Amino acid sequence: MTVQYQQTSSAPSRAIIALHGWTGNADSMQSVAGAFGFSDTLWIFPQAPYPASPGGFSWYDGDKISGWKHTASFSLLDKLVLEQFESGFAANDLFLLGFSQGASLVLEYMIRQPFSMAGVIAIAGFIHDKKRFVRETTPESKNSRVLLIHGEKDQVIYPSASEKAHKLLHESGYQSELQILQSSHKVPLKAKSLIESFINFAAVPRSN
Repeated sequence: MTVQYQQTSSAPSRAIIALHGWTGNADSMQSVAGAFGFSDTLWIFPQAPYPASPGGFSWYDGDKISGWKHTASFSLLDKLVLEQFESGFAANDLFLLGFSQGASLVLEYMIRQPFSMAGVIAIAGFIHDKKRFVRETTPESKNSRVLLIHGEKDQVIYPSASEKAHKLLHESGYQSELQILQSSHKVPLKAKSLIESFINFAAVPRSN
Protein backbone atom coordinates (compact mmCIF):
# COMPACT_ATOMS: atom_id res chain seq x y z
CA MET A 1 0.00 0.00 0.00
CA THR A 2 1.54 3.28 -1.14
CA VAL A 3 0.24 6.30 0.80
CA GLN A 4 1.60 9.78 1.43
CA TYR A 5 0.52 12.29 4.06
CA GLN A 6 0.54 16.06 4.57
CA GLN A 7 -0.80 17.97 7.55
CA THR A 8 -1.28 21.70 7.92
CA SER A 9 -1.23 21.85 11.73
CA SER A 10 0.28 19.85 14.58
CA ALA A 11 -3.13 18.53 15.60
CA PRO A 12 -5.46 18.65 12.59
CA SER A 13 -9.19 18.51 13.28
CA ARG A 14 -10.20 16.83 10.02
CA ALA A 15 -8.84 14.31 7.55
CA ILE A 16 -9.26 14.37 3.78
CA ILE A 17 -8.50 11.20 1.82
CA ALA A 18 -7.79 12.43 -1.72
CA LEU A 19 -7.98 10.03 -4.67
CA HIS A 20 -6.20 10.71 -7.94
CA GLY A 21 -7.62 10.08 -11.40
CA TRP A 22 -6.89 7.31 -13.90
CA THR A 23 -3.13 6.78 -14.51
CA GLY A 24 -2.30 8.97 -11.52
CA ASN A 25 -0.26 8.06 -8.44
CA ALA A 26 0.25 9.05 -4.80
CA ASP A 27 1.88 12.33 -5.88
CA SER A 28 -0.90 13.48 -8.20
CA MET A 29 -3.18 15.24 -5.71
CA GLN A 30 -0.51 16.83 -3.53
CA SER A 31 -0.31 19.96 -5.67
CA VAL A 32 -4.08 20.33 -5.29
CA ALA A 33 -3.78 20.24 -1.50
CA GLY A 34 -0.98 22.80 -1.67
CA ALA A 35 -2.98 25.13 -3.91
CA PHE A 36 -6.07 24.91 -1.72
CA GLY A 37 -4.09 25.63 1.46
CA PHE A 38 -6.77 24.46 3.90
CA SER A 39 -5.81 24.97 7.54
CA ASP A 40 -6.00 22.37 10.29
CA THR A 41 -6.19 19.45 7.84
CA LEU A 42 -4.56 16.05 7.48
CA TRP A 43 -4.32 15.14 3.79
CA ILE A 44 -3.97 11.48 2.85
CA PHE A 45 -2.91 10.52 -0.68
CA PRO A 46 -3.28 6.82 -1.47
CA GLN A 47 -2.09 5.28 -4.72
CA ALA A 48 -4.60 3.14 -6.59
CA PRO A 49 -3.84 -0.61 -6.40
CA TYR A 50 -4.34 -1.63 -10.04
CA PRO A 51 -1.76 -0.94 -12.76
CA ALA A 52 -3.07 1.18 -15.63
CA SER A 53 -2.06 1.19 -19.27
CA PRO A 54 -0.09 3.08 -20.61
CA GLY A 55 1.23 3.84 -17.12
CA GLY A 56 0.28 4.93 -13.65
CA PHE A 57 -2.48 3.37 -11.59
CA SER A 58 -6.23 2.74 -11.65
CA TRP A 59 -8.95 2.42 -9.01
CA TYR A 60 -10.82 -0.09 -11.17
CA ASP A 61 -9.83 -3.34 -12.84
CA GLY A 62 -11.74 -4.98 -15.68
CA ASP A 63 -13.75 -3.56 -18.57
CA LYS A 64 -17.30 -2.89 -19.73
CA ILE A 65 -17.76 -6.50 -20.86
CA SER A 66 -16.38 -8.39 -17.86
CA GLY A 67 -17.40 -5.71 -15.38
CA TRP A 68 -15.50 -3.19 -13.26
CA LYS A 69 -13.91 -4.54 -10.09
CA HIS A 70 -12.82 -2.41 -7.15
CA THR A 71 -12.27 -4.92 -4.34
CA ALA A 72 -8.63 -3.96 -3.76
CA SER A 73 -9.50 -0.25 -3.84
CA PHE A 74 -12.26 -0.66 -1.27
CA SER A 75 -9.89 -2.70 0.91
CA LEU A 76 -7.31 0.09 0.75
CA LEU A 77 -9.89 2.71 1.74
CA ASP A 78 -11.15 0.48 4.56
CA LYS A 79 -7.63 0.38 5.99
CA LEU A 80 -7.19 4.15 5.70
CA VAL A 81 -10.56 4.91 7.27
CA LEU A 82 -9.85 2.54 10.16
CA GLU A 83 -6.43 4.13 10.58
CA GLN A 84 -8.06 7.55 11.00
CA PHE A 85 -10.61 6.24 13.48
CA GLU A 86 -7.82 4.63 15.51
CA SER A 87 -5.91 7.94 15.39
CA GLY A 88 -8.82 9.71 17.07
CA PHE A 89 -10.79 11.13 14.15
CA ALA A 90 -14.55 10.59 14.24
CA ALA A 91 -16.67 9.81 11.19
CA ASN A 92 -17.83 13.44 11.11
CA ASP A 93 -14.18 14.56 10.84
CA LEU A 94 -13.58 12.48 7.72
CA PHE A 95 -13.89 13.57 4.08
CA LEU A 96 -13.31 11.73 0.84
CA LEU A 97 -12.25 13.73 -2.21
CA GLY A 98 -11.73 12.30 -5.67
CA PHE A 99 -10.96 13.47 -9.17
CA SER A 100 -12.31 11.76 -12.30
CA GLN A 101 -12.02 8.00 -11.75
CA GLY A 102 -11.17 8.74 -8.12
CA ALA A 103 -14.43 10.71 -7.88
CA SER A 104 -16.32 7.69 -9.13
CA LEU A 105 -14.73 5.51 -6.47
CA VAL A 106 -15.42 7.84 -3.53
CA LEU A 107 -19.12 7.87 -4.44
CA GLU A 108 -19.22 4.09 -4.82
CA TYR A 109 -17.43 3.65 -1.49
CA MET A 110 -19.49 6.18 0.45
CA ILE A 111 -22.88 4.68 -0.37
CA ARG A 112 -21.90 1.20 0.88
CA GLN A 113 -20.64 2.20 4.34
CA PRO A 114 -22.31 1.33 7.66
CA PHE A 115 -21.85 4.94 8.79
CA SER A 116 -22.09 8.50 7.50
CA MET A 117 -18.98 10.62 7.09
CA ALA A 118 -18.60 14.42 7.11
CA GLY A 119 -18.69 14.68 3.35
CA VAL A 120 -17.66 13.49 -0.09
CA ILE A 121 -16.30 15.78 -2.82
CA ALA A 122 -16.43 14.30 -6.32
CA ILE A 123 -14.74 16.37 -9.06
CA ALA A 124 -15.38 15.47 -12.72
CA GLY A 125 -16.79 12.12 -11.68
CA PHE A 126 -19.36 9.60 -12.83
CA ILE A 127 -21.28 6.51 -11.73
CA HIS A 128 -20.52 3.27 -13.58
CA ASP A 129 -23.60 1.14 -12.87
CA LYS A 130 -26.56 3.24 -11.83
CA LYS A 131 -28.93 0.35 -11.03
CA ARG A 132 -26.33 -1.34 -8.85
CA PHE A 133 -25.52 2.00 -7.21
CA VAL A 134 -29.12 2.47 -6.10
CA ARG A 135 -29.47 -1.15 -5.03
CA GLU A 136 -26.39 -1.16 -2.81
CA THR A 137 -26.86 2.09 -0.86
CA THR A 138 -27.03 1.64 2.92
CA PRO A 139 -29.44 3.55 5.18
CA GLU A 140 -26.55 4.32 7.55
CA SER A 141 -24.61 6.21 4.87
CA LYS A 142 -27.34 8.66 3.90
CA ASN A 143 -26.30 11.48 6.23
CA SER A 144 -23.06 11.83 4.26
CA ARG A 145 -23.17 15.16 2.41
CA VAL A 146 -22.02 15.23 -1.21
CA LEU A 147 -20.50 18.03 -3.28
CA LEU A 148 -20.25 17.39 -7.02
CA ILE A 149 -18.05 19.70 -9.10
CA HIS A 150 -17.66 19.51 -12.87
CA GLY A 151 -16.16 21.63 -15.61
CA GLU A 152 -18.57 22.92 -18.23
CA LYS A 153 -15.85 22.50 -20.88
CA ASP A 154 -14.87 18.97 -19.82
CA GLN A 155 -14.48 16.88 -22.99
CA VAL A 156 -13.16 13.77 -21.19
CA ILE A 157 -16.12 13.18 -18.86
CA TYR A 158 -19.04 15.36 -19.86
CA PRO A 159 -20.83 17.46 -17.20
CA SER A 160 -23.96 15.39 -17.79
CA ALA A 161 -22.25 12.59 -15.82
CA SER A 162 -22.30 14.70 -12.66
CA GLU A 163 -25.82 15.92 -13.44
CA LYS A 164 -27.00 12.30 -13.59
CA ALA A 165 -25.11 11.46 -10.40
CA HIS A 166 -26.67 14.44 -8.63
CA LYS A 167 -30.17 13.32 -9.64
CA LEU A 168 -29.47 9.74 -8.59
CA LEU A 169 -28.08 10.77 -5.21
CA HIS A 170 -31.12 12.95 -4.50
CA GLU A 171 -33.49 10.18 -5.49
CA SER A 172 -31.58 7.81 -3.20
CA GLY A 173 -31.94 10.12 -0.20
CA TYR A 174 -28.56 11.88 -0.07
CA GLN A 175 -27.98 15.61 0.39
CA SER A 176 -26.18 16.45 -2.85
CA GLU A 177 -24.98 19.78 -4.22
CA LEU A 178 -23.89 20.24 -7.85
CA GLN A 179 -21.61 23.05 -9.07
CA ILE A 180 -20.76 23.43 -12.77
CA LEU A 181 -17.69 25.65 -13.29
CA GLN A 182 -16.02 27.23 -16.29
CA SER A 183 -13.18 24.74 -16.63
CA SER A 184 -12.02 21.63 -18.49
CA HIS A 185 -11.11 18.17 -17.16
CA LYS A 186 -9.10 19.19 -14.11
CA VAL A 187 -9.39 20.23 -10.49
CA PRO A 188 -10.03 23.97 -10.94
CA LEU A 189 -8.54 26.41 -8.45
CA LYS A 190 -11.88 28.21 -8.44
CA ALA A 191 -13.30 25.12 -6.69
CA LYS A 192 -11.28 26.04 -3.59
CA SER A 193 -13.89 28.35 -2.05
CA LEU A 194 -16.70 25.86 -2.73
CA ILE A 195 -14.83 23.00 -1.11
CA GLU A 196 -13.64 25.13 1.80
CA SER A 197 -17.21 26.23 2.56
CA PHE A 198 -18.36 22.63 2.29
CA ILE A 199 -15.80 21.24 4.74
CA ASN A 200 -16.13 24.16 7.14
CA PHE A 201 -19.91 23.75 7.22
CA ALA A 202 -19.39 20.22 8.49
CA ALA A 203 -17.30 21.58 11.38
CA VAL A 204 -20.09 23.87 12.64
CA PRO A 205 -22.07 22.29 15.50
CA ARG A 206 -25.73 21.89 14.55
CA SER A 207 -28.66 21.21 16.84
CA ASN A 208 -30.80 18.15 16.24
